[in-house]
Amino acid sequence: MLNINKSFKIINYNFLIKNVIIFRNYSSNSIQNNLIVQNNKSKVLKDAIKVIQTKDKKLKIKEKFPPTENGLVVKKFDNSHIMQRDPQDRSLSMKQYFEKLADRGDVNRMLEVVKRMPERRSAYAYEKLIFACSKAKRFNESWSIYNDMKKDNIKPSIHIFGNLVDICNHAIGVSSNRIEERVNKIIEEIDKHQVPISINFFNIIMKTMITIGKNDQAITMIDRMKDAGIKPDITTYTTWIKATSEKYLADNHINKKELINQLNKPNQNTMEMDQLRAEGNKQIDFYMTLVKKVKNSQIAPDRYFINTVLSACKDTKNPAGVFQVWDILKEMRFTQHLNPDTKTYDILITTCNNINDFNKSLEIFEEIFSKNIRPDLHLINNMFRTCLRIASCRKISKKEDIDEENVINRIIDYMSAYNLQPNDESFSVLISTYSKLKNYAKVYELLLEMKQLNIEPSIKHYSGIISSFSTDTDKCLEILKVCVSQKIILTPDFISRIQNIMSRHKGDVETFSKLLREHDSYAIRKIKNK
Repeated sequence: MLNINKSFKIINYNFLIKNVIIFRNYSSNSIQNNLIVQNNKSKVLKDAIKVIQTKDKKLKIKEKFPPTENGLVVKKFDNSHIMQRDPQDRSLSMKQYFEKLADRGDVNRMLEVVKRMPERRSAYAYEKLIFACSKAKRFNESWSIYNDMKKDNIKPSIHIFGNLVDICNHAIGVSSNRIEERVNKIIEEIDKHQVPISINFFNIIMKTMITIGKNDQAITMIDRMKDAGIKPDITTYTTWIKATSEKYLADNHINKKELINQLNKPNQNTMEMDQLRAEGNKQIDFYMTLVKKVKNSQIAPDRYFINTVLSACKDTKNPAGVFQVWDILKEMRFTQHLNPDTKTYDILITTCNNINDFNKSLEIFEEIFSKNIRPDLHLINNMFRTCLRIASCRKISKKEDIDEENVINRIIDYMSAYNLQPNDESFSVLISTYSKLKNYAKVYELLLEMKQLNIEPSIKHYSGIISSFSTDTDKCLEILKVCVSQKIILTPDFISRIQNIMSRHKGDVETFSKLLREHDSYAIRKIKNK
């Protein structure tokens, strides 16, 4: 191999040309000197040409053979896989990039990165891959990766089993039987590899059992934990109360919507209502017994535990009992240090809406405004629903002398202070409320605002409007025309409402039938395309 002398200097061509021109301009009187100079110049020119040819030859050899280091050929670094990353990820090391993909749940890209790893993957790589499957809810792929891990003779950790169970807990489109079967396989694998079980693993198992409706197994899980020498934590007891509440609803065949209608039924039977309250209070007492059990176990509660207790009490046959429980929790030394949060107020306001206790709702509103509780849209929409409930109960509204529009404006100011924008549900509730109040100018303003925010009106928005035109057949037909012109698929309830209005008040049945036929033609095409 030729070595190229880095200090070698190439002769400047301009210098050679200049000297040749000078040589030709010598006078004829100095022929002898010119011959000497000519010989010298010719020699220099020949040497220069020879050097240049040698240099070209060396460069060609260099191009033909790659550079070497200690006698070994150095391969050029291929960074094409780095350039395929997002620009902000190109500076990350392979490990950093792998972990970032895991947090995103980007399993496909992680598998591409794994191809550049050694043939035998590490436990770290498998753990991150299964964690990504948990993020992305990849039920089948996670088990396939776990089987690959077994083929590589890598012993799984409790973190891997925890992620596999978490995938079962959040699986979408998977039957309960398959989830239960997978959970049993995971437990068998734990026994097979003799992996010590952690408290977090038990908690995830309990949540999964609740998800697939196995509430009894979730409740008895706490005894299995104690038998295994594991002390339950606050998450365990929170999940335990959740499982107990779900079991109570299932065993008593309680439909929440039917229960609310029964509680708000006019001319209620006093004895029947007293019996419902007694049954509800009995269940609430049981929940408070669980709270005392947590206290005696000297486990510090958190806000999520408190909110779970309140939610469980709300779903009993005496929803109003939630306010008594809340007062007790505020006074108990065990829980009084925990301030209410957005979820707490959301539960309380939902309860008020369910039992039509509007005075209590407005009282809670004032507390929220004064404490500057940071809201979310779920809380805001529940506050709007209170206004809709008040507008729907016209007698109560007049009796209590409540200005619904003023309350709505205060809620809007409150959400604006935290830069919250209304969503589809917000407009649906507000349109229904202003329709009940017969403020149609405001309804029109809301529809224009939806257009500005690029929110397409749906059938639920028009359902809110149609409910206020129970006697005006012409306006009902106008709304139906708008829905058909926008090719909105109507719900059976919406069609039934208009049909009843048309039949009761002798509307234009022929136009109504024509619009329905037009709706059916595009609705069938849309359903077939899906």
